[in-house]
Amino acid sequence: MKSFAQGVRWKCGAYRYRVPRWVDQSIVDSVFNGKREYKLGKTQHEAALEYARVMRELVGPISPIVTMGDLMTRYRTEVIPLKHPKTQASNIISLKRLYSVFGDIQPINFETTFVFQYRDKLKDTRTSANRDLEVLSHLFSKAIEWGVIKNEAHPMRGLNYKYSTPPRDRYVSDTEVAEALKVASPFLHAYIQLKLALGLRKGDMLRIKLSDLTPDGLHAINTKTGKKTLYTLTPERKTAWDLCLKVRPKRRTHFNLLFCTRDGKPYIDDEGMTSGFDSIWQRFMKKALTETELEERFTEHDLRAKVASDSEDSEQARKRMGHVSATETERVYRRKAERAD
Repeated sequence: MKSFAQGVRWKCGAYRYRVPRWVDQSIVDSVFNGKREYKLGKTQHEAALEYARVMRELVGPISPIVTMGDLMTRYRTEVIPLKHPKTQASNIISLKRLYSVFGDIQPINFETTFVFQYRDKLKDTRTSANRDLEVLSHLFSKAIEWGVIKNEAHPMRGLNYKYSTPPRDRYVSDTEVAEALKVASPFLHAYIQLKLALGLRKGDMLRIKLSDLTPDGLHAINTKTGKKTLYTLTPERKTAWDLCLKVRPKRRTHFNLLFCTRDGKPYIDDEGMTSGFDSIWQRFMKKALTETELEERFTEHDLRAKVASDSEDSEQARKRMGHVSATETERVYRRKAERAD
């Protein structure tokens, strides 16, 4: 079960908040009924509302929003905790940059030209600029909801403020994969073989269970859509699966995962974070660039694009990527150059 905020976890059928040690016992008694692990609710919506309430209790009454900095403070307290942990981290970084530029401005005095001036300031980091401006636009939407500004005063509504960022086009050749595998650990070697046989996202790969392999094939869940895909157990996939089993730690684990650490723990946590695996991959790439003929780094996600690019046609690629239509498959994942005979 995924958590939606720092200090919140799913335990015994409910979301619970672990009150930080720095919180005085008198506050624990008055706000959290004397409990250091406070029950928020059984559903995420219910828990998020209660979380926002107790956070307001901790910081005191909601102060009037006078400046953009005040608006950002309330946004960070009430809105960001409801987002996915990865989005939370990204939003907080964006808020820090936005605060340094717009913190002292009154929302009602914010001018549309400020948006483009800010965008131009970050023209060398276009992805960061787009993320910051998405947060800024949502800030003004919440300002309308909270009665800070009127609906018609939203300075970004209808603006085409984002930079156009072309999809990544890195295609990893068979030769490059072979070079990198020369220095891959047994674990990564097995992982890459199965990745190339399935084309799943990293998170879905790391969630594969031993029980997902049945006589009729390999069942994998697309966590983005919630749909399950059945992969025919081809000789290539069977060989890759057996290789993964061979390198799997022998220590018993209740997680029943195909990929796990030496201690039997998962490489992906309840919030979808894969920091341990990501560190392994970074070390692997550094070693491959130093000790093999590999000349250009590639990401774990580039291997998913390779599977789509190497598929016979767009429809086969779409099915392997788990996409509803072939539009995204063609635009983002089909990277192999077409031959012109």
